[in-house]
Amino acid sequence: MSAGSSLPYKLRPNKAVDRELFLSLLMRLAPTFGLEKYHYVGLGGPFLEDFRLVHARLGIERMTCIETEKEVHKRQLFNRPIASIECIHNSLDDYLDETDFDSPVIIWFDFTEPRGITSQIERFARTIGTVPIGSILRVTLNANPSSLGSPDARELSVEVDGDVSEDRAQKPTIQEWRLARFKSRLGGLFPSGLGPDGMSFKSYGASVLRVLKLAVDRETLSFKDRQIVWALATHYSDGQPMVTASLVVCRTDDGATQDLVKEWAFYSTTDAPHRLDLPAISTLERLTMESTEEPQAKMGFNLPRSDMGEDPFDVFRKFYRIYPHFSRVEL
Repeated sequence: MSAGSSLPYKLRPNKAVDRELFLSLLMRLAPTFGLEKYHYVGLGGPFLEDFRLVHARLGIERMTCIETEKEVHKRQLFNRPIASIECIHNSLDDYLDETDFDSPVIIWFDFTEPRGITSQIERFARTIGTVPIGSILRVTLNANPSSLGSPDARELSVEVDGDVSEDRAQKPTIQEWRLARFKSRLGGLFPSGLGPDGMSFKSYGASVLRVLKLAVDRETLSFKDRQIVWALATHYSDGQPMVTASLVVCRTDDGATQDLVKEWAFYSTTDAPHRLDLPAISTLERLTMESTEEPQAKMGFNLPRSDMGEDPFDVFRKFYRIYPHFSRVEL
């Protein structure tokens, strides 16, 4: 588990919104699938907040938290909010290899480390064929292009606003260098047609999701009894860019689940993920943005944009119902 995953949600508002979207999806599916009877498996970090909310919102009793780090596992045993949560000191790969699920399961593959992204994607795709039909799978992947490495500046040509350095023909740009590293890392999973423009801070997440979709599509072709229905995909950054994707494993002839998901207000796929780029705002700013049709005109100033470049007013308008609000409570 990375150090970043130990940060409280109040310091990661976009991740908090991402989590609420996933819970909203589960609540959308709950009446049809009977999710309260499912087995929930995930990586809960030291505080197991996801597990608490899954139990509170859906009533799921059978829950398993996997953790590789011994000290974090000890904290989980101490902080466990629900007695029915089974905390296991193991890797997720080993747990899945050793476990045969006899009923549908919800699994959240919460991968935060950029190392091993190829094996992470392959593991997620492979699980589609090993879980019972009706299972729900979700994955979080690191989407920081700098994780591909940093070459010596002397190895690169410089390109700024269309102007290029004289050594352009002999040296690659940083995006071209990253593309070569990405291709080498992925091997046969590298998507055709992906170019250097897919290696920027804003676009790298979409490139990772393209790889994920390719791996899942290939795996699904091996099974005649099932199909996958993409339900939710997000791209966000709270200091560390991340992407997520969620899908439902359905029977081949199941068209009802597709309709159910597509009619959901926050339906999105790996081809068009939600870009969660919510602004840091005061309580007064929030109340104004919630209660006014033209909040920018009333407030009289612009809100700063992050490196993801989304309009903060547009993003807030889209997700205001699940925008996190944190307050101090004395215990």
